[in-house]
Amino acid sequence: MKNLVFPIALAALVCLFSAPAFAQHHDHEHGGHHMKADSAFASMITHYDAIHGALAGDTTKGISNHAKEIREIADATSKNFNAMMAGVSEENAKALKDLLPEVGRAASKLESAKDLSSAREAFGELSQPLVRYRKMLTGEDTKVAYCPMVKKPWLQTAEKIENPYYGSSMLRCGSFVSE
Repeated sequence: MKNLVFPIALAALVCLFSAPAFAQHHDHEHGGHHMKADSAFASMITHYDAIHGALAGDTTKGISNHAKEIREIADATSKNFNAMMAGVSEENAKALKDLLPEVGRAASKLESAKDLSSAREAFGELSQPLVRYRKMLTGEDTKVAYCPMVKKPWLQTAEKIENPYYGSSMLRCGSFVSE
């Protein structure tokens, strides 16, 4: 047992100091849900969920900062790409690597949205590649929802539909869809 302590400690240090930039976003608390992010997707969803909540609540408060975080995670994941850290299998690695710049561009557009209407439009553009990313994952419990009025999907961690495209005017409009 004594002989295992040093190699285990060394392995832990190597893991700690070699993690990509997005690993800095490893633990977040939002809305009473504690999410331990163990992939780029989980880190992005923490921020995406905050944006979703703001839009469902008819506000843009905090959206720019959360969109910036998503953009930075997408950029760092793309730059230091590792399928395991991104949470996808090797067979999905190329598809995700090609998708990450789209996530970054959409997050950047959302980051610069000036009002609720443009934020909702940009959120729809960000949701498209994130839904595709979500479909590459196994064991992910984030749900895909769809609004038939705007014909756009979104991701959601909450159990009840909270429509980010219409907010309080039609909060429960939409449904969860199968993958």
